Amino acid sequence: MTIQEIIAALHFNIEELKKEAQKIADEHWQFHYRNNALLPPREKCRLNVWVRMRQHRLEIYWTYFKFFKRANSDKSGVYSNYIPKGRGNQYRAKSLALRAEPWEIDKVLEVEGKMAEIRAEYADIKRAITALKRAEKNAVERSS
Repeated sequence: MTIQEIIAALHFNIEELKKEAQKIADEHWQFHYRNNALLPPREKCRLNVWVRMRQHRLEIYWTYFKFFKRANSDKSGVYSNYIPKGRGNQYRAKSLALRAEPWEIDKVLEVEGKMAEIRAEYADIKRAITALKRAEKNAVERSS
């Protein structure tokens, strides 16, 4: 197996991690919709998890949104903020708990635990890809 084949296999693993993370995020969204449906506006959950591939990088992040009233309109807008993750692969529980409603904290922390495991595995795969590319570059330089 060549280095390029190994790198391709690792990129496939990243795609599989993205699918797994998206499945977890979708389950969180279903929980979010199901529980928000009958709540009054002040008690609704405003915390959401997102998964996407952006420029060949897997991103798993949390946002918190607020509604605001537009000056010229009867309709309100939505303002979304990224929640800072900090170091490591996991969001601090306090950062998420401060923005979560009391009834959803346990579910949010459960989802974040699963996402942290995916982020950690993704980071390891990316380090492996970087090391393999460096090894391939060194082999080419050595042979020329």
